[in-house]
Order: sequence, then C-alpha cells, then structure tokens
Amino acid sequence: REKVLGVNVMPDSVVKSVNYENGRLSIKLKDGRMVKTDHIVAAVGLEPNVELAKSGGLEVDSDFGGFRVNSELQARSNIWVAGDAACFYDIKLGRRRVEHHDHAVVSGRLAGENMTGANKPYWHQSMFWSDLGPYVGYEAIGIVDSSLPTVGVFAKATAKDTPKAATEESGTGIRSESETEATASGVGISTKAVSTLNTPQQGDDYGKGVIFYLRDKVIVGVILWNVFNRMPIARKIIKDGEEHADLNEVAKLFNIHDD
Repeated sequence: REKVLGVNVMPDSVVKSVNYENGRLSIKLKDGRMVKTDHIVAAVGLEPNVELAKSGGLEVDSDFGGFRVNSELQARSNIWVAGDAACFYDIKLGRRRVEHHDHAVVSGRLAGENMTGANKPYWHQSMFWSDLGPYVGYEAIGIVDSSLPTVGVFAKATAKDTPKAATEESGTGIRSESETEATASGVGISTKAVSTLNTPQQGDDYGKGVIFYLRDKVIVGVILWNVFNRMPIARKIIKDGEEHADLNEVAKLFNIHDD
C-alpha cells in the first residue's frame, strides 16, 4: 500500500550523518546507503521541560516525567499544569502523562476553569488518531502498550471504511476533533445477526476492526482500525472497567460487521 502512495519504507535503518549539498539533504545511513531528499521531519517524541520545579518547589514524577498534579490539575497552591507536562492521576488507568492533542485542549480548558475556582476534577479520557494515507486510519484511546495482552476482532472492509470516505461524509475536511461532549448513551450489545467467525482466505479484505488492550483481564486501551466516529463507545468501555468473557461481543458495539 505504501508503494501505491509513493512512500518508500526503509526498516532497520539508522541515520549516521546528514549533510546539505547543492540545495538538497544527503542522509548517510549506518549501513552505508545514501538517501537524497529535500526535507527531513524529525518525529522522535519529546521530553517535558521541568526546569520550573527547581525554583517553584514543584514535584516531578520519577516514572513518567512531568509535574505531578492532583485531580484538579493543581501542582501546588496557585499553580496548575496542563497538557504534555502534566502527570495526572487517571481514576481508571492510574497515574499517567500523555502527549495527545485532545488531552492538551481539554486539560488546558479545565485548568483555566479551575484557576477561577471551578474545582472540577479531570476525568476526560483523551484520544489520538492518525491517517496513514487516504485508505488506512486509526483512532485510539487509553493505554495501548505493546507489552500488554491484545485481542483483535476484524471484519471485511468496504470502500466506505477509509479516512477519505469518513472525511467526505462529514463534509468538514477534518476527520476527527476533540470529543469533549460526545457520549455513548444507551450502549448495548448489537442484536444484528453475525455469522460464525471464519478463517480469513487469500484475497479477503479484513481491513477494519477493533484491537483491545488488556490489563488484569480488563480493557484499558482500544484501537479502532478503519472504524471512525465510535470513540464515545470506547471511552465508555474503559470507564466501566468491567471484565468481558467474550470480546467478540464487545466488538459488536462498534458495528464492525455492518456492510
């Protein structure tokens, strides 16, 4: 798929040096290969700036980094922290520090309200998403740690199960935005008849599905693969924090078997 989009994936590559020559960048890889390009985007994560802790007497979390805050995002009297730098306590998933745009928007707004005396706890379960071209996209929530046990439930995809189709349907040009008000009221297991699960055959396009991340048999993270606008359902599942005997039944909540 990446070749169709004009993307050259180079796995197991390490950059040794970068030089600027004749208006272009020349990248030398550790194995000796050279790559010529016009631009480089460095996406290597971030480290929170906690310099303020030295002069402000703020506590820095030794495990996750960032400033430790209470449930109202307050680090100490008259100081609140929001966004990537805040290490907060998630009442369902434990202490966390997340680097999501959704989290920055919602926690920033809440911290501002609490500065005026609102005294509201931060209970929002933030989400993140990405489109890997017009044909593959995902939305995710909670703890999606590769070291956790996972269960994936996939179904056959159609032309409408793509980021491109989801964007066109919304008519906004934006596939996903912060979901501060979206809820999943009245969620129940779908009664739609679903045939018994079959072994995928060569040529079958099982291109959409749900991946559950488990901790102590409880769902703590969800990735929706080519399944869009269902994040309130995933948010409710994590909020409920229940054990589920059959995750195939939970997957039906996302209507992945609908044509």
